[in-house]
Formats: sequence, structure tokens, C-alpha cells
Amino acid sequence: MRGRTKWIGCGAIVVVLGLGAAGAWRYEEHVRRQPNWQIHHTAVPEAAKKVDHVLAQFERDHLYQAGDYLHSAGQHPDVQVLSVAGQTHWQSGVTLVLKVQGHGVVRGFDHVVLREVDVPICFRLQMGPKEDSRDDDIDCPAGAPLPVPKDPSLQGVDERLQRALNPVGANEAAVRAAVAGLKLDPGIHQDFAAQDGTVGVALRASQYDCVVARVAARGDVTLWRPSHTQLAPGELDCSAGLALSGEFNTSPH
Repeated sequence: MRGRTKWIGCGAIVVVLGLGAAGAWRYEEHVRRQPNWQIHHTAVPEAAKKVDHVLAQFERDHLYQAGDYLHSAGQHPDVQVLSVAGQTHWQSGVTLVLKVQGHGVVRGFDHVVLREVDVPICFRLQMGPKEDSRDDDIDCPAGAPLPVPKDPSLQGVDERLQRALNPVGANEAAVRAAVAGLKLDPGIHQDFAAQDGTVGVALRASQYDCVVARVAARGDVTLWRPSHTQLAPGELDCSAGLALSGEFNTSPH
């Protein structure tokens, strides 16, 4: 009787192990046979959201020239510009082809992530001349992306600039030395001016990334970031003269 029980127990173990092995084999086959379309299928909407941000920036900055579209699109993470055709929005129209990294995911029967990888998804944007349109998930053309220099950034500079300027007072040479001591990105444009015992400073990283400071005395330093609207073409200039003008530290109308 004990021998029979022992064999039954062993048989049950063999059956369980067999079922487990079969399940593992099916699971492995499921992973192995997952076609690339699932990776691609999940990557497309994720990449499309990044293109939404590109287009929103175009509209926010009121762009219309091909070179501006190229520069703006190339500033976005995970976005490369493969080609640009045309000159202006309202005349020839401008066509851009973008390669965007989308995050693709393969999930198993139990929705557990089995594999995830970034894959390139391409988009065609037609800006004008009559209306704007886009084509998602087009075949990516061959060729290297166009070179687009990345703009420097003034992120995190405000507090450092305030601390550097507080002890120097309204002395242009001392202000220049204090700013030089920050060792900012060489791509950041620096402008200085003095008038009536006040020193103005302007730091500009890009069209809409600007910090302006007014130094009236030791400990009397005012920093201001003009708004996106105020820095639009034809509006305020990011300059030291702005720091010394009546428009300094004003709200947009």
C-alpha cells in the first residue's frame, strides 16, 4: 500500500512538472512569436504625443519660415528632422519629415511586460499653404537627420545669478566679473549696461529663454523673466537696456 501511494505521489509530481514545463514552453513560444507589429503598434501613439508637442510649439511661437520649423522641431527630445521642403507657410508651404522615438511594449497573457524597446516612427507634417495636415507612421526615408544645434538653457540660473550679484553692488566691472564666475554655457548671450548708478544684465539662451537683472546697490538686485508673449518677435528685446528701462518687470498687456 505504501509503495502504491508512493508511486501515485511521484506520478502527481511528474504531472505537475509536466504541466509547468508545458506552460513555460507555451509562454516562451508566446514571447518568441510576438511579431514586431505589437512593438510598433504601441510605439506609434507614444511617438504621436511627442509630435503633438512639436506642433503646439509651432503654434505657440507663431512660426512660418522653414528654418524656424526646423530649429524648433530639433529642440524636442527624441525628435529628429529628416527633411524640410518649402520656404514659408503661406507661400510655398513647408513640409517636414520627422523621426520620433516611440516606446513599444509587448505584454504576455497576464498583461505582464515581456519586452519593451524604443523604435523610430516617422511622421510627415504639412504646414500650409492653405491648411496644415499630418501623416502618422509613414515609411521612414533613408538618410541621416539634418543637423540642428541644441539651444543652451537658463534653467536653474536664476538663484545662482541672484547670489552672485547680491554682494557686488552697482559696479559694471564687478557685475561682469560676478557673471563670468558662474561659468555659463558659452552659447548664452550676455549683455551689460550702466546708467544713473544702476547696472543692467541680460542673459539670453534662446528666443524665449531670457533672464534680466537690475542691480541698484548691494543686496538690491531684481531678477525678471519676461513672458513668452513679451519676448515674441517685434516685442521686447532681451537686453541690458531693458533692465534699465521703464518696461522692466512689467506684466504683458
